[in-house]
Amino acid sequence: MFAALLTSDFKETDMSSILGQSEPQVFVCPNCGEMINTSMAQCAYCNAPVDPQWASWAANAQATIASAFNYANNIMNVARALIVLFVVSLIPFLGLAGYAFLVLLFALPIMVLLWLSKYQWGLQGIDKNHEDLKQARRRIIKASIIWVVMLFLRLVMEIAAFFIMS
Repeated sequence: MFAALLTSDFKETDMSSILGQSEPQVFVCPNCGEMINTSMAQCAYCNAPVDPQWASWAANAQATIASAFNYANNIMNVARALIVLFVVSLIPFLGLAGYAFLVLLFALPIMVLLWLSKYQWGLQGIDKNHEDLKQARRRIIKASIIWVVMLFLRLVMEIAAFFIMS
């Protein structure tokens, strides 16, 4: 049982996939702008007909935008954790915070580059001026600024420690 959980072949299943049904996804109605799901033949708000093929594409685009937004939030949380770990690392006898700070200091730019490659440079067919994508980009920029400031402060501390010790 547990061996199946540890293998890469293990796939999470739910009742809808067992029954051969796909879970409805949501997208914005092109006529009225309300969120509807792909299982609807017409919009529940404006009664506009829904093309199933277009609805599927729009739902996938909406899911991609939501994923970009959530990943940007995670990156911003890592940047905030970087600030907290920097402050905590200044307290004597809490050396593990300093190591965690260094790990996040190296991880954050990698996360930003992955986000940029997937949701900025590699995004095709989706409006890059979507409001959620704009907000996600602003969070990525803020996280990058925090990273630069933390890197600068860490370098200043290391240089100061070097001159104090010598």
